[in-house]
Amino acid sequence: MATDTRIKELLNSIQEAFDGNPWYGISVMEKLNSIDWYSANAVPRDGKKSVAQLLGHMINWRVFVLKKLQGATYFDIEMNSESDWPQIEIKNEEDWNQLRTELQQTQLELVRLLANFQDNWLDTTVPGKDYDFRHLVDGICQHDIYHLGQIGLIQGMSKTD
Repeated sequence: MATDTRIKELLNSIQEAFDGNPWYGISVMEKLNSIDWYSANAVPRDGKKSVAQLLGHMINWRVFVLKKLQGATYFDIEMNSESDWPQIEIKNEEDWNQLRTELQQTQLELVRLLANFQDNWLDTTVPGKDYDFRHLVDGICQHDIYHLGQIGLIQGMSKTD
């Protein structure tokens, strides 16, 4: 595990938001585990994205971060494309479990890779981009939290009780 303070803080933030006890409330996995597979396709009346699509989007951007951590200069995601917003339809509980497992696998890989870096690496420019790794890693945590809020809103709006 990394011994540098900034890396430790980023790892803590990522893990806390993902499946810990964040100060703002519920973690990503706790929220996703509270959603039934048949609700994952629900789109609010005036909404555009389902929980499943948001989750696919989160996974795709985590893969982007993983590729950049591995040094991929030319890997990118075209905004508002299928690679950014995949069309996902959950047909059964197995599909829903598989999608959540894919997210968990990206988390494990992210934590594994980050644990091998030192603080000075955070100031290094991301391959093919004009920002540093600190911005990228902090950004994926913020990205997850942002979409967690959207997932919570969709879940709340789609309840019929």
